Amino acid sequence: MLDNPTAEGQRLEILQLFPFFQDLSDSFQQQMIKTAELASLPRGAFYFEEGHSCSRIALVGGGDIRVFKRGETGREITLYHVERGQTCILTASCVLAHTPYPATAIVDTDALAVLFPADIFRDWVARNEIIRRFVFSSLANRMEGVLSLIEEITFGKLDERLLKFLEERSLAFPGKQGIQMTHEEIATELGSVREVISRILKDFERRGLLQQSRGKILLK
Repeated sequence: MLDNPTAEGQRLEILQLFPFFQDLSDSFQQQMIKTAELASLPRGAFYFEEGHSCSRIALVGGGDIRVFKRGETGREITLYHVERGQTCILTASCVLAHTPYPATAIVDTDALAVLFPADIFRDWVARNEIIRRFVFSSLANRMEGVLSLIEEITFGKLDERLLKFLEERSLAFPGKQGIQMTHEEIATELGSVREVISRILKDFERRGLLQQSRGKILLK
């Protein structure tokens, strides 16, 4: 028997978001449920800071964790977001390789996750083909996204990248009246600076592509 039926149900609900979990044996599923630690991660909390050791790995059941790199000048670039039904593949690689976390990960939206100790997760990856495939598949998918980001930064025009970002953001939150982000937040996502983003947005506004108000952008 597990100690808390409510917590058990929440752990199971999160684990069931991950297709690999359904392919595990009943005994292995029970082992994962019992080992999982349920964690609420508040907005603004650090999941990991650069240089920290990775003592645990999270499977995210809700919310949003932003993974980014910060340069010596203080400028940031977002590498990817970890959302519902995902795990941070940088954490997985650090756990498996016993290396420090090479970026910074902060909670953008209140998140709920299950956490597993690093040593136990390493053991599972070593002896369970299903979990091993999940890790490698996640790594491949995330690497494809990061390579696309590098290509966009290297070869793409910033105005085109900005418009594409705004369109994707608008589609991701169809019920909201406008995109609620500051120019600084958008610059961070695109690896630019606020002044450049503000100038391009003002040009878009003059061209009738969008309308701006305080902390909100509405595409037309």
